[in-house]
Amino acid sequence: MKNILCFGDSNTWGYVPLLRRRYTEKERWPMRMAEALGNGYHVIEEGLNGRTTAFTDYLEPYRNALDYAAPCMISHAPLDFVIIMLGSNDTKIRYHVSAQEITDGMENLIKKMRFYYPADKYPLLPQILLAAPGPLFPAETETSFDASSTDKILLLPKTYEALSKKLDCLFFSAQAILTEKDLGGDGVHLTKEGHGKLATAFTDIILKYFRDR
Repeated sequence: MKNILCFGDSNTWGYVPLLRRRYTEKERWPMRMAEALGNGYHVIEEGLNGRTTAFTDYLEPYRNALDYAAPCMISHAPLDFVIIMLGSNDTKIRYHVSAQEITDGMENLIKKMRFYYPADKYPLLPQILLAAPGPLFPAETETSFDASSTDKILLLPKTYEALSKKLDCLFFSAQAILTEKDLGGDGVHLTKEGHGKLATAFTDIILKYFRDR
């Protein structure tokens, strides 16, 4: 059995645009991926609304992924594959951080997740897939974001890809398959169709990875 951890924010949790509820298991990408992978794979959902790579939100506490990295890796071990897709919330106005600072936060997160993985019990570290998040075109009602958020997101595929090479991770950019049409009315959260595209892409990556080993 291959254990796959999906670690992300509201677009991993399955936030329905504008409706403030969650997509069903048949709609959100981690569970659609689980169905496509079939027998022999166990998919673990670790999505949290508002989660950042490494920045503390005093308006919405417990969103800093660095604070949860250790217990997450310990509690879900053994793991074979980890998908990390974060960075969208880091572009919120209140954090005042650049795309490079977001990438630095991601680097700290990956290093911490690896450090605290219980290698004494499970010597083989899980393969990490670093996924740059999809595009952002926030509606006027999404006041936590602005035009700079859109600009920063567009820079993350390049900086994340460089980081993936530095840390020996796999890399994928959701912006390669997702467009503005895959976002709901808030311009932030994915439609069911967007979730479907991610499920297909991640399924293909995982199957190829384990097939080639």
